Order: sequence, then structure tokens, then C-alpha cells
Amino acid sequence: MKINKKIQNLSLVIVGGISLIGLIVGTFLDQKITGKMGDNSNLFGILLTALGPILALAFGVFAGCTIFFMPKRPNKTWDIIFRVFGAVAAIGFALFQIKEGIKYVEFPRMVEKESTWKVLIIVLICLIDLAILLFSRIWIKKMDEKVLLPVCLMIISTIVIYALATEFFKYMASRPRPRVIDQNPLIEFKNWYQWQPFHAFKKEFKDCKSFVSGHSANAATLITVLPLCASLSRKEKDNMIQICCIVIGALFAFVVALSRIVARAHWFSDVTAGILVSVGIQFLVVNVAPKIIKKFK
Repeated sequence: MKINKKIQNLSLVIVGGISLIGLIVGTFLDQKITGKMGDNSNLFGILLTALGPILALAFGVFAGCTIFFMPKRPNKTWDIIFRVFGAVAAIGFALFQIKEGIKYVEFPRMVEKESTWKVLIIVLICLIDLAILLFSRIWIKKMDEKVLLPVCLMIISTIVIYALATEFFKYMASRPRPRVIDQNPLIEFKNWYQWQPFHAFKKEFKDCKSFVSGHSANAATLITVLPLCASLSRKEKDNMIQICCIVIGALFAFVVALSRIVARAHWFSDVTAGILVSVGIQFLVVNVAPKIIKKFK
């Protein structure tokens, strides 16, 4: 791995520390902060809610396509296994993009055109993934073959582990979303630490999966995924490029987290916790995954 671990770990600790402070603040001011920022009809919140996860998941598609098109390996069995794995990963992330895009396209001021927007989202995702497919196929020869597979596996594992972790928290906490409370006065506000395990499986609580924010966690993965992608096409470490990628990833996570609050899909503590969980997983992947991959080799 050619990224600077010290820079990466420091950035993750800083973002994690800020998120932890946000979680503590949210413990006492969740309703007040979310109440002032929330606006169901705000176009910014609606658009980022729909498009937020698409960008981060696109890197999973890129990693899968890259593994599929990687140079031929000496062992035919492993060569086939990795190519099948790459194809499954790319298709899986693409389908998840479409699912997320369709699920969260909610335009209150454009209800009669909802189907049109869903079709446009699907077309947009297909165009993005087609561009990724062509890019990975063309540029595969310019990438460093030694780090190609390890980096792609780290990208995929980061996205998969965060997804499993956030789903676990969602069903264990079963916390009502702000918009659910708006629509159903019988459902009361619950703080993030007041867990109701598996209540989300019940019909009356089906949309009570507020803690933690999966979209915020998804967006935050770019803090590590972007530097890893940049490292594939470079033979030497470039700290400045790595720092720029980290800043872009952190800003994207902040914007998506903000949009989730504005759309009244999450409480302030949900998005800070989502980023905190994501950052923790990234820290583990950056420091543990290379050692596991090295032993596997």
C-alpha cells in the first residue's frame, strides 16, 4: 500500500474526534439542532439524499471492475476466483446504487413526476458505471500491479464492513426518524442510547432505523477510498495528493451528513455516529488489512 499511514491515521483520528464531539453535543441538543435545520421540502436535502450514496458506491464498482480486468495471474484457479469475485462485486455495488437511488428519490413538490425522476436516476447510475467500466479497462495497464489487488480488496472490504455495521446498529437501536415522528404523533422521540432491539422489524416501526446514518457512513468512506484509488496510478507516495483526497472525502461526508439532517431523515447524533463508525472501520482496514493480505500472499 503506497499511502502514508501516518497521514491517513491522523486524518481519521481528527475526523473521528470531531464526530465524537458531535455525538456528545447531539446527546443533549438533538431535537433543537435537527428542528432548526430540518426542512422536508428543501431541494438541497432531497438531491443529496438521492445522490449521496451513489458516488461512494461507485468506487466499489471501480474496485470490482479493476479486479475483473487485472493482469492474468499464474495460478489459473485463483485467477478465475478473483475475476468472478470482481464481477460479482461490481454488479452488486451497481445494483445497490440503483436501489438507493430509487428508494430515496422523494420530491414532495414533484410527486406527479416521481417515475420520471426514478428513470433519470437509473440512467445516471448506468452512465456513471459504464464510464467506470471503460476507465478501468483502459487504464488497468498503467496501474501498479503489485498493489492492484490488495488496494481493491481494501476498498471493497471498507464498503462492505461499514454497510454491515450500520445495519446492525439500525436494527439494534430501532430509533424513530424525525420525519416518522412528524407523521405519527404516537411515536415518541428516543435518544440515540435508548435502544429498542429489533423493533424495526415490527410493522408499526418499519421506518425506525435512524441510528446510525448509513448515508453519512457511506460518504465518509471516501476519506480512505479516495487516497487508495489515487495510489493505484502512482509509483511513489505523494503526500499532497493524499491530503487533498482526504480533504475532499471529509467535505463530501460533511455535505451528505448535513443533507440527511435537512431532509429530516436523521438526527444530528445519527450522522455524527455514522461518520464515527465509518472512520473506525477505515482505521482498522488501513492498519490490519495489509497485514492479513501479506500473510495470505
